[in-house]
This record gives sequence, structure tokens and C-alpha cells, in this order.
Amino acid sequence: MNDKFLKIVLLLIAVSLWILVLQNFDIIKTPKDVYVINTVDVQGSVDVSGSVSVDNTVDVNLDEVLGYRVGCRKSYAIDGRQYNSIDVSVR
Repeated sequence: MNDKFLKIVLLLIAVSLWILVLQNFDIIKTPKDVYVINTVDVQGSVDVSGSVSVDNTVDVNLDEVLGYRVGCRKSYAIDGRQYNSIDVSVR
């Protein structure tokens, strides 16, 4: 009984991990919704009954995030290219 239960639990863990791997490689498609709360100036009418797709850039103010000041520091380098990380510090 205990051996059968252990095999079932290990099988569920293995299947769950493979599902996560396949989702990360976009083999299993999962919806990725992004909600932007901001005001948008629109000329004309907008139909909001379906999903909205924006094929453009969105300006983001990174002076403050959630009311905290934002800083930037060198984080890591890959193949000689430097990448920065954004730090949020309490005032």
C-alpha cells in the first residue's frame, strides 16, 4: 500500500514538473494577460468587449515604483554585455 502511494505521488510530481517545463518553452500555450492601469487618450470609440492588443511601446516612468524611489546598479554580464537591475528602496 505504502509503495503504491509513493509511486503515485512521484508520478504526479514528475508530470507537474514536465508541464511547467513545456509551458516555459511555449509548447503548451497558456494565456499571459498583462493589465496596465493608466489613462489613455482615445479619439473615436473603443470596443472593450474583447481583448485589447497594443502593437507599440508603452512609456513607463521608473522614477518611482509603488511610491518608492528607484535606483539602478550593474547586476551581471553575459558574453561581455552588461545588464543592470532596478532596485526599489524605502524612503
